[in-house]
Amino acid sequence: MIKLTLPTAAAILLVAAWWHWPAVAQRVSQPDAAVTEMITFDQYRDFRARDLEQRQARLARQLAAPGLSTTEKASIERRKAYYDRLASMPTEERDQIYRERFDQIDTNHDGKLDPEERAAWREKQREYYRQQSAGRASPAEPQH
Repeated sequence: MIKLTLPTAAAILLVAAWWHWPAVAQRVSQPDAAVTEMITFDQYRDFRARDLEQRQARLARQLAAPGLSTTEKASIERRKAYYDRLASMPTEERDQIYRERFDQIDTNHDGKLDPEERAAWREKQREYYRQQSAGRASPAEPQH
């Protein structure tokens, strides 16, 4: 049971982390611009493409590091496989995934992410991560 639970939890966490990136998209070099900037789908998609490339490179570097435990290596390999799969998708398919997420964040459906929508999304993601963390911290119920 534990053998299946750990990979399942890791997969859920990976998916949650992936969907968190819209919040990361809000971080720009000029703090004042981040407060008022409206983000279009094209900007969002471009951010996601850059982020995907950076993650693939970072995960490849982490895999090459000496001294990884079997558990660490397996975790990194799972995450890398996810990003490699996303990168290998046809552009239209990947854009559809990005579009669906963008539309979830764009609650007023004006085609732009405003600061309030981004803040609401970040809070939603924080709550999701809190729940995930609490679920991992609680002891497993005894099996009958």
